[in-house]
Amino acid sequence: MKRFAVVGLIITALAGCSTQSYIETSAGLTENSVDKTAASRSRLTLALKYIEIEHYQNAKINLDKASRYTPDDASIYLAYAYYYQKVKEYQQAEKAYLYALDLAPDDGNIHNNFGVFLCGLARFDEAETEFLTAIASPGYNQIANSYENAGRCAHEQGNNTLALKYLQSSLAYEPQNLNVRFSIAELHYKLADYAVAKQQLTKYESTSTATARSLWLGFNIAEKLNNSAVAEVYSRQLLAQFPLAFQTQKYITNDY
Repeated sequence: MKRFAVVGLIITALAGCSTQSYIETSAGLTENSVDKTAASRSRLTLALKYIEIEHYQNAKINLDKASRYTPDDASIYLAYAYYYQKVKEYQQAEKAYLYALDLAPDDGNIHNNFGVFLCGLARFDEAETEFLTAIASPGYNQIANSYENAGRCAHEQGNNTLALKYLQSSLAYEPQNLNVRFSIAELHYKLADYAVAKQQLTKYESTSTATARSLWLGFNIAEKLNNSAVAEVYSRQLLAQFPLAFQTQKYITNDY
């Protein structure tokens, strides 16, 4: 079920950014650039691209230069936090998040991403606070993502009831999100609300192709509802379409 939405880190595809020599000679990126804001944006974009391709040393070089151009730009420190997370320097990442929030306390993107970070450290209550702060932030437009993150974090904590509440809120904002709808079906099943689980799974199936996971859930729901005919349909599909899936092996060994 784990899938968190990080927002506000825009990575654009750039040609020729695989060597530092390109960066040093690109137009608008010299230390003497008149337009410091544009130069900072270019450095930040390159840094994020380097993080994407795991060239972390070059990413850090460009983040440092971006911060020299515009030292009060919160988005740079959000990128620093992302960089430190990637290199597993978690104390530094938290410092970067907190500094970014000092610069932009009402930035929903920063609160959301900080929440994802805190949830990854099993600091669930703090993470929930950050997600809810993001949702309440003026002008923040990724509300569905933050509710989804809050739901998945609650699930990580083992609080399925709270997870369901937040995922339902996410689905209200983004009804076409099939991953959220499927997770809601799974949670209803875990909470022994089998009829509603079936309803949600049916809606999911109407707009999505079958997966081993969805067929397995359908089989288990049918079993709980004592609908052996439907359960047999699901099991046959599972065996035919996904013979090597671990769900299929669980079915074969009666592990359900």
